[in-house]
Amino acid sequence: MQNLDLTNLVLGAWLLFVVIKRQLAPKVVRFKMEFFVLVTLLGAASIGDAFNKQHLQISPSQVVVFGGLSLASAIIFALLRAWSYRFWVDDNGLVMRQGNWLTLVWWVVGIAGHLGVDRLWTGSSVTLLLYLGITLLVQRGCVWWLASRKYPTEMRANAELQAERHHDRSSRRKRRRE
Repeated sequence: MQNLDLTNLVLGAWLLFVVIKRQLAPKVVRFKMEFFVLVTLLGAASIGDAFNKQHLQISPSQVVVFGGLSLASAIIFALLRAWSYRFWVDDNGLVMRQGNWLTLVWWVVGIAGHLGVDRLWTGSSVTLLLYLGITLLVQRGCVWWLASRKYPTEMRANAELQAERHHDRSSRRKRRRE
């Protein structure tokens, strides 16, 4: 379990560093969920490995209680971080977002709480990647929703830019395969 625990901590720390750095910088509001779904799937696979290969022993009632509380925590802290963002429209007509010190505080409190409970529950950090994937996915969706409510017309430009970039990436991948 120690190798799996260390892997989750290292991947989680790297992901947190990158995510927090990006959330504190001004960025165009986008809703690309592929990366967050991948992190969630890696987290689920990590938990599966802990059960299958590391012989993690947890009762079904513990799964329900901890899983439910962890999910609620992921959602609550995602919402709190999204509401801490500042939104504005830039010179190109795109809706921008930027986190602040409060965003950082919500990250620290949420992750510290999750890691503490995870240690008590499993004796490891085996659920960290799953927690991060879920909380980031919910946060991204909430940011998109909040920006759309505040700037409904301008968010159409964000959606068009995102669709255009997705099409460009798909075209480049297709050309590379040919």
